[in-house]
Amino acid sequence: MPGTARLSWSSGTERLQEDLDWVILRQALEQTHDKYLQRQQQQQDVGRGQFLAVQNKFGQRLHDVISTLPFIDDPLRELELSGVVDDCKRLTSIQPFLPFLTNLKLQWRKTSTFHMDQLLLSFLKNARLLQTSLEDLLPQTQQLHELRLINLLRNEWLYWPFFSDVSYSWNDLHRCLQRVPHNLSSFHFSVQDQTMPDSDLKAMIFDVCPQSTEWTFRAKDLTPTLTRYLSELANVVTSLELYWPERVHSSLDSGLHAYLCASPHLVHLKASSIALLFDHLDVHHRGDSYYSRLYSQDHCLSSTNHANNNHNDDPIATGPLRVWKCRNLRTLHLAFHNHGLSLLTSPVHSRVLFGYISRVCPQLRDLEIHIPEQTRWAHDQHFPNLDMRLQGGLCLLTRLKHLESLRLGRVQQCMTFDPVHLNWMVASGHSAKYKEERRKIAASWDECILKETRQVDRGTERTQINCSSKNMEGVAGDQLEHDLKHLGLVLDVKEMVDEMDSTDYRCLPVLQRVSIFNDHGIGLRPADELMRLFPPKSFKLFR
Repeated sequence: MPGTARLSWSSGTERLQEDLDWVILRQALEQTHDKYLQRQQQQQDVGRGQFLAVQNKFGQRLHDVISTLPFIDDPLRELELSGVVDDCKRLTSIQPFLPFLTNLKLQWRKTSTFHMDQLLLSFLKNARLLQTSLEDLLPQTQQLHELRLINLLRNEWLYWPFFSDVSYSWNDLHRCLQRVPHNLSSFHFSVQDQTMPDSDLKAMIFDVCPQSTEWTFRAKDLTPTLTRYLSELANVVTSLELYWPERVHSSLDSGLHAYLCASPHLVHLKASSIALLFDHLDVHHRGDSYYSRLYSQDHCLSSTNHANNNHNDDPIATGPLRVWKCRNLRTLHLAFHNHGLSLLTSPVHSRVLFGYISRVCPQLRDLEIHIPEQTRWAHDQHFPNLDMRLQGGLCLLTRLKHLESLRLGRVQQCMTFDPVHLNWMVASGHSAKYKEERRKIAASWDECILKETRQVDRGTERTQINCSSKNMEGVAGDQLEHDLKHLGLVLDVKEMVDEMDSTDYRCLPVLQRVSIFNDHGIGLRPADELMRLFPPKSFKLFR
């Protein structure tokens, strides 16, 4: 671990094993910290002798010079602990080894408790505290840069009498912040089951830290009024996090899609608990019953028709559709739903989803796509919400040349198809053998491509994409309109498969972590994730 600056540790559910793992973690942190201090002392002792060795390096053997230099590294700066870490004594046991820590994230189960007098954090979510104590603390922390009190919890019988009178007042906190000099660059305040009036939201934005470019809000507070406030800030918003304690469906008037269509400066969007309507992305309405019928032999047609019959009169289905303007987005964490049904099982759905994101957000580094789980079909336990086979278009994400982290879904799923549909993610999947197998699969789409072409030529699509004239600008808008021409069609995937066949093509060249329908969010290397997905057939990946 020497030189480790960021560490993410997740515990299991078995108590005995968890105890043993924690001992190992504590020992590793202690040893790493001690070695770092030793290296710092050595660096001070070397002093001028080290400088002279570097100056004379051209007259010495290289390894002799390197051996005189201190190990160049950083101490542990960021630590994330998740799982069943519900013992206060454990956390305090590692506190002496974290003097250089700048970021600590604790993600515990709901019933866990922690006493804040043992450790002070600036980022609190789902916390329960006495506001008077917080107001007493703020004058002593004038160098605090980030104060986000998200979804503060009120009284519950479980915590009585430890918190006998827990209540919160935005007006009192507002007055406290106005009295106390501060350097806050990021701020948020919200209380569980309480709606912030527009006037309070405006005060929070314009009075506390109007120069901030990073904002956190609860999903239900994101209204057209709030987005208007954000657009009136002197500095443009580059980072937006939308929080909600439970996974919910975003209503049509939530304002999120409209905000994305009007925010060219947004760089980071974290809203994995917010489900955006699939139709907002389906700019050519190819998720309708006609295109879905092309795949009825492999999917449940009744569910698809049910989903589409529910929105025949929806204004979104007939009006002009807008396209996101955040072309420089680096981080995207978002969920999608389909008119109340979480199932987006048709390959048309997945092709639209992957195709839209890869075309509209080409600069992505960190991508998370989720489908709400609470409306899943009980008998559909082994088929993913998104079609992960080749015709589903996951390979369209290979357009994202800078993608480093990919996460799809949270619920464990089994892959019942051949690994050739996904092994293009690793170098071994681009052998002549596997390229030929993918060509055979793509050749079976010829009849479908012909039907799609006829459908497009008939001009039966209800509307055309409306991006170049009103929602994009100049050449960029014209190019995007061209890029989205085949969105949702199997032809889009066919062209991608042909492109991957070229000898100099590299799929996802910097991808480091992948998590596909796995409840472990950290992710694995692409090859390791494929072996996890296809354990009986994993030997095929490296033959």
